Order: sequence, then C-alpha cells, then structure tokens
Amino acid sequence: MTLPRRDGPFSTLLPLAMVAFAALALPSAHASGQSTEGVSFSGLFYLAYENGKEAGEAYNQFSVNRAYFTTRARVLPRLTARLTLDTSQDMEGDGEGDMEVRIKYAYARYEMGGAGPFTGVVLEGGITHMVWLAFEEQINRYRMRGPMFLERSGLFNSADFGLTLSGGLGQDLPEDYRRAVSPAFAGRHGSFALGIYNGGGYHAIEWNDDKVFQGRLSLRPLPDVLPGLQLSGLALAGKGNRPGPLEQIPDWRVYGGMVSYQHPRGAFSAQYAWGEGNQKGTWTEPGRPHVATDYLGYSLFGEQRLGAAQAWRLVAGYDRLERTPGSWDRSFRRTHAGIGYDLGGENILLLDLDRRSWDDPSIPVDHRLQVVFQVKW
Repeated sequence: MTLPRRDGPFSTLLPLAMVAFAALALPSAHASGQSTEGVSFSGLFYLAYENGKEAGEAYNQFSVNRAYFTTRARVLPRLTARLTLDTSQDMEGDGEGDMEVRIKYAYARYEMGGAGPFTGVVLEGGITHMVWLAFEEQINRYRMRGPMFLERSGLFNSADFGLTLSGGLGQDLPEDYRRAVSPAFAGRHGSFALGIYNGGGYHAIEWNDDKVFQGRLSLRPLPDVLPGLQLSGLALAGKGNRPGPLEQIPDWRVYGGMVSYQHPRGAFSAQYAWGEGNQKGTWTEPGRPHVATDYLGYSLFGEQRLGAAQAWRLVAGYDRLERTPGSWDRSFRRTHAGIGYDLGGENILLLDLDRRSWDDPSIPVDHRLQVVFQVKW
C-alpha cells in the first residue's frame, strides 16, 4: 500500500511551530530535577442489554458497548502522560465477533500555566482530544447510551492524531460550584480549545496531506448570577479523509453553536450545527464525489436529578439532521428518553428508549430498548 505524499508546506510548518512553542518551557521543568510523582489507573465500562430493530433487522443481545482502561503518569512537574485503551467488539473482517483493543488516547500533556485572561493553559500532543466532544460530554454525561449528536450523525469522532491547546478564561469558579455542579472547564468567564489534526480520527489512516483545524470558544455571560449558563461556538475546516489530490477531495466544514445550563440537579443544552461534508469524505453529491453535500441540524438534551440524594435521573433528547441533495437516507429525527439511578460515584444504571425515523418513507424506523450500566472506577 502506498500512502499519499505529505508535502503541503503550510500543513507542515504550523504543527512544527506549535511543538516548538511548547518546547520553550520544557527546560525549566527538567531543570527542577523532580522525579515522577506517581501513576494512576482508572476504568470505564458500558455494560448493556439491547432489544430493537435497525435497518429492518431485529436484534436482542447482551453487549459490552465500550470498556476503557486509562493510565496516567506524572513524568515531570509540568508534564503528564495518558494512555487509554478502548475495547469494543469487531463487527466485520477476520476477527468478527472478537473483543478488540485499540488505543483511544496516547498523549503528552504539558501544563503551560496562564497569561493575562488565560488560565490553566495546557498543550496535548499525540492521539488527543479534539476540541468539541470533550467539552460537550461534561454537560451531557450520558455517553453510556450512545455518542453525542454530532458524532452519532457521522460528522466526526472524539479523538485524532494531532495537537490541542486549551485553557480557561479567568480564574476558576468558586469551589462550592465546582463541587456541586462540575469541576470541568470551570473558568469564570469560559474556556477555549484550538487544535490541528490529521483529520481521519483515532482509528483511521490519514489518506491525504490536508490538516484539519478546529476551534471552540465557550463564554459565561453571567458568572455571578447564572454561573452554569454558557454560550459555545464551534468551527472546523478541512478536507474529508479520502485519497487523491486535494482539489478532488470534498470539503469538510462544521459550524455550530450551543446554549447550555448546568446546575446541581441537572443540565440542559440546545445546539445548532451546519456545514458541508463529513470526516470520512462520503457525504457528496451523486456522480460528483469531489463536491460535498450541505447539512444542518439541531439537538436538545435535558437531565433532571430527583430525590434528596439526587440519585434518580430523568434524561430526554431530540435530534434532527437534514442533508441535501440526493441523500434523503441521511435526513432523520431521533427521540430518546430514559430513567436512571446513580449507585454512587457515577456508577449509573439506565433504562433508555431510542427511536429514529428517516425522511425517506421507504426506510424502516429504527428503535431500541436498552438497559445499560456505567461502571466507573
């Protein structure tokens, strides 16, 4: 197999510049002479029973939807490393049916500190988080039931080979908010993330020399009155992950905005997205594989925690995606709702109902009843 050349000058110089920028601070950490502080391990499993229909085919099965094992190590005072193994069932090929392990994250994380309004700035390099889903999954904490809207619709996944620069805007919110609501992305005025990636995702070969640029900005307009309220924007620009000269590869653009609110008893979010093409480069006009199709969509999500201990959870959501032209099979509506119970430490048992209908009436409705147990340690 011959991979395409990677000779684009701009796509080469920018990653090198970002690495060089981070490397300027490394000697000070090394000079301190401090040894490794420790290694930690954690796990996350989604254990499920599913009963439903997809593409007209019925299924009734127990499954392990995901099993993550993570190792984190303090290498130097400002340098940490993370390795996350992701286990899922192989559904095709020679190993069909096997539970296979692949690397989800493998990155070095350098803590750069702050400057001016920017606080807690870090640079990750390797197989690292992309800018959006790591943020959204701290608001919608029910990844156990399925991927988030943009990933599940086929636009992108959560990790890729590349660099991510992120941080907060202003000092962190008070400790009582971080303890009662969320310690993640807790900058008083918001947070940001910028990234440059291969573009194929963490489990795909990069088939061209294009690099994908992504950015997220989240603002808290009322940190003293409504600290849980955030306004977030996303921009992504690149090419679909297809081989060939760049002028023959479809564009990949994602633009979006989200209003979210988190409080001690739950969360709510409403997002809208539009653009053209997708990560795989397969959303193209019929007979014109180099021309990406347009799309738009929106998603609503809500969580309410009940009881004195807030252990009972009600969750619900609605997704809508439209694509044009000639792609009715990708335009759909999805409704989901569930009830869950947190046994402690986010070890949650969830009963979930999911229904997706297509704009093309000839395509059968997908539906699923799922009982899923999130085990976290």
